[in-house]
Amino acid sequence: MVDPSNDEDSRQQRRAALLKLNAAAWAGKQDIVKTSGQLDSSLKKNTAFIKRLRTSVNADNQGALLKEISTLSLEKYLSEIIGAAAEGLAKCRLTNDIWAAVEVTSALHQRFGTAFTPILMLYLLRGFATPTKAQLSILTPEQREKEDNSRLVRQRGLLRLLTEYWFCGIARTSEDARLAADSGASVETKSSSRSKGNAFASHQNGAQLNAAADPIPLEVLSELLGTDTKEYTYLPLAAAFVKNFGSEILGVSKIRGERQEVNSDGTLVQTEDKQEAPNTAETYEGVMNEELRRKFRAVLDAYNKSLQDFLVKQHRSIKEQEKRNNAAYMRSGEIFEDRKSTFEKMVKSEEKMIANAQVLADALDMEMPDITQEDGKEVSALSAQFSFTKAGVNSSGEASDLGIWEDEDQKKFYEDLLDLRLRVPQEFFNVGKKPPIKDGEKSDRREDQSPEREREEEVKTDDDGDEFLDEDLALVDDNDEAAAIPNQSIGAQVDLIIHRLPDMNSRDTIDQLAIDFCYLNSKASRVRLIRAVQSIPKTRQDLIPMYSRFIATLNKYIPDIGTEVVKYLQREFKILVRKRTVTSSGGPDRAVVEARTRNIRYIAELVKFKVIPNHVIFNCIKILLDGFGRHEIETLSNLLDSCGRFLLRTEETHETMGQMLQIMWKKKSAQNLDARERILLENAFYYVNPPERPAIVQKERSVIEQYVRKLVFVDLNKRSYHHVLKQFRKLHWDDPETVRVIDKAFTKIWKVKYGNIHLMTLIASCLMKHHQEFIIRLVDSTLEHIRVGLELNMFKYNQQRIAQVKYLGEMYNYRIVDSPTIFDTLYTIIGYGHEGGRPQPGRFTPLDPADDYFRIRLVCTLLETCAAYFDRGSAKKKLDLFLAFFQYYLFTKLTPLPMEIEFNVQDTLQMIRPTLRVCTNLEEAATALTEAMTAAFGEMELNFEQEREDEEDGRLERADEYDDDDAEDDEEDEIPVADRESASSEESSVESSDDDEEEDDEEEDRGRGRSNPIEDEEFDREFSKMLAESLESRKFERRSAFDVPLPVMRSIQPQQHYSVVDMTAKNSERLENMREPSPTKNVQFRVLTKKGNRQQIHTVDVPADSAIAISTRMKQKAEQEERQRIKNLVLNYERSG
Repeated sequence: MVDPSNDEDSRQQRRAALLKLNAAAWAGKQDIVKTSGQLDSSLKKNTAFIKRLRTSVNADNQGALLKEISTLSLEKYLSEIIGAAAEGLAKCRLTNDIWAAVEVTSALHQRFGTAFTPILMLYLLRGFATPTKAQLSILTPEQREKEDNSRLVRQRGLLRLLTEYWFCGIARTSEDARLAADSGASVETKSSSRSKGNAFASHQNGAQLNAAADPIPLEVLSELLGTDTKEYTYLPLAAAFVKNFGSEILGVSKIRGERQEVNSDGTLVQTEDKQEAPNTAETYEGVMNEELRRKFRAVLDAYNKSLQDFLVKQHRSIKEQEKRNNAAYMRSGEIFEDRKSTFEKMVKSEEKMIANAQVLADALDMEMPDITQEDGKEVSALSAQFSFTKAGVNSSGEASDLGIWEDEDQKKFYEDLLDLRLRVPQEFFNVGKKPPIKDGEKSDRREDQSPEREREEEVKTDDDGDEFLDEDLALVDDNDEAAAIPNQSIGAQVDLIIHRLPDMNSRDTIDQLAIDFCYLNSKASRVRLIRAVQSIPKTRQDLIPMYSRFIATLNKYIPDIGTEVVKYLQREFKILVRKRTVTSSGGPDRAVVEARTRNIRYIAELVKFKVIPNHVIFNCIKILLDGFGRHEIETLSNLLDSCGRFLLRTEETHETMGQMLQIMWKKKSAQNLDARERILLENAFYYVNPPERPAIVQKERSVIEQYVRKLVFVDLNKRSYHHVLKQFRKLHWDDPETVRVIDKAFTKIWKVKYGNIHLMTLIASCLMKHHQEFIIRLVDSTLEHIRVGLELNMFKYNQQRIAQVKYLGEMYNYRIVDSPTIFDTLYTIIGYGHEGGRPQPGRFTPLDPADDYFRIRLVCTLLETCAAYFDRGSAKKKLDLFLAFFQYYLFTKLTPLPMEIEFNVQDTLQMIRPTLRVCTNLEEAATALTEAMTAAFGEMELNFEQEREDEEDGRLERADEYDDDDAEDDEEDEIPVADRESASSEESSVESSDDDEEEDDEEEDRGRGRSNPIEDEEFDREFSKMLAESLESRKFERRSAFDVPLPVMRSIQPQQHYSVVDMTAKNSERLENMREPSPTKNVQFRVLTKKGNRQQIHTVDVPADSAIAISTRMKQKAEQEERQRIKNLVLNYERSG
């Protein structure tokens, strides 16, 4: 008998023969199967047949099963045979097994007829039943997936088997199974119960598929495909159905030997070996007709249309999921495993569905939808977040002849390589190379290179990491024998070239060294050279570009050198990534860190010479991004600094490099990195991809403004300030524009170098005599800037505020402002913004919060600048009072003070008052402030002339001592203060009589501690000489009556004391509240006398009604009223402001 499973014609002939026999069996014909005269009814053989039928329905057992069907008496065991047959038929998968099952089932059907076949169909239809939701809910996702796959495989085999049964006349319609179920003909046996549980079978689920008179395959397809409109689980089943029975059911003709030729006009022609299949319409005339064919096509067409819509939606959802995954990877540098596995399952499922849908569409002669047509239109949102420098442009974003390079020298260094063929004969390039390998030898060599050998040649990692790289990175052929040169003279010349490698410092020396090596080229020479260029001297990283150019020059014609160096650097990189960079003591291993830096820069330089392929460098970047630890970040920053800009500007690597930069930036934002690592990454990122910004518009400045800025910002220093001063004196001060430029330069002192502030003040003090209005504007603007800074209290202006306070202190040092201005500024800095000008602990002030310590720094800067000269007279007392108030202010802040502020305060107090008692708490500070206020106001003197003289003496810091030429004169010379003042005026008049040049020099040297000692000595000598001549001329003059006012100190009644809280509010009222001295008969005057070099003060009682006492009292009263008037004007001005 011909095997129908191997030939289409024999399969059709056999179906036709079985169709006739099975139709006769349905009609009730007996003895279709020829049985032996005496059937064997032994239990053993019948049981063996049932077992074989349950487990071994296949092509190998087909003959034995058919023989036993004709020789055994099976009527008693028919129920068990039906159950075993249903269970065994469900296991058939292969084509040979299917045809064996058809033959066995046909024999049973022909022997037992309706007693066997309807019940078997009932069992088989139960295999298409789907489990209920309650049954699926108890399964895990893995179990459910496994159950779905096994059910789909079983149903695909059953559908094919039922279709073959239908073609062979065994199965007709589902009505036969329904009638068998209604009549209670279901056979309950032990085996059938077991199969019923596995198939989720029941009377309601499985049997009642469709009662119409359609064939069983059509009813099964209609039921399965009609309900599968969401997940399309039965698509493989439909694809298998049209693949196996497309020609029979749909009328699609199959072409054998589908080799096709194409004419010149594009039409297809058939070759001679093509034969059309016979017409199936005549073959299956009793089973298939056009009406059934139309019904089958309608079911499959409807399913295919809905499937195509589903594929488009599924592809769109997969693309959206891919974008979300990319966004997550860009954001965090990783994708969660569940999301990754879900996406992979979706992609695999789509691939399978597309393959099955293609089979179904081909069978139905329909076109597949173009699901990838929108892929090219989608733009990644992540790539739009970054704007990268375009490929082929320079750092300024403009296309130029330089291309990706910064300048012409860089372009020549990396691109203009020497062509060695023009300088070296061709025969020197092929020395030592192996002959070409023949085809017969290639297979033998492949066999020798086993996987174990290849793994041995890969990177050898050291688990302990104690030994360094020299042993781990030895080349495969790097041994003494390979490097040995038979000719000693050639070996010496090669050693000389290797010795000259560190001396390469220009392109010419590199090219000449490459030419010299080519004339010594051999395998041993190359091994020696490779060994030499692999290791850059540890302290000569500047040689890396030179070595790289040397290798690139040779690599074009001697590729062994570049290949081996690249392999070495790759192995070294992988080892260094895994190396421990921390020593046993916990510190960084500097040797490994330096080796990493050398390695990655070497790789980067070879990339720019295009010796290393692009995929190698991107693999290195990916390894560093995957690790992204502290050492990986340092290595990555070095790599980007070396070749990142080259990779981003090159057309071939632009897109990939942009993606790498996106990943790096996202990982930097996602991970908690320290400040140093973030700075490294940001610097590398912006170096590779500078931000796009418009060109800086140069501010247009006038010529005079440019000249003044040059004097202030460029020329001014300690040696040239004389020249700068003269240039300022020569400017056109009558021009408003020039004055405006000078005011701007001197007012914006924060733009000047901090160390040059005192020089700017010195120049301003020298200009003060000639340009008073300029100095007034300068002082007013400085004080106004200080006040505005207190009002704004913004962090970005702190540097400006420090410079302004420093400027004001230098103004006092150069006698532009007086001490009251300094003390007013100090009190303003502390009290501005506080209620009533009095800082209180625990009271919130928006302009001066308790955790803001910048005002303390301002006070310390001002005191350090000029408070050292408040060391005598009233200025010393005022400073002591302010220091007490300053210590009280410190305790209104949050304590303890920051370490930096605390050290600043300690240094300031140590410099100006080394013996000052420092308070440790608020109570001590308040007590010290109260005592200081009591002492200051209790000892207040009304002789403001003496205060002014003491202040001037403290600021000048010099003692004008001179020798008395008349040492024999023993009488005491009484010199009143008025004479001292007149003498001072005389001195000033003498000084004013000098010429302009001498005035300029004097003005320049008025700064304390910065005067010229030679000129000071000459001035003192001339002044002493002049004073001695004046005294000598007046020695014999007759003295007039003593009618000038004598220095007087009026005794004052003790005044009442005030607390710390009332101090600042009642400062202006204390002088008014002082009581007038009680009337007495005499008034005490203090007279200054001098004997030799000693000065003494004596008390003299003068009658109260004398002219001198009355005139002195009236003069002091008038001065007091004038001071009070000026004070009221100032206070009213501040209140109104």
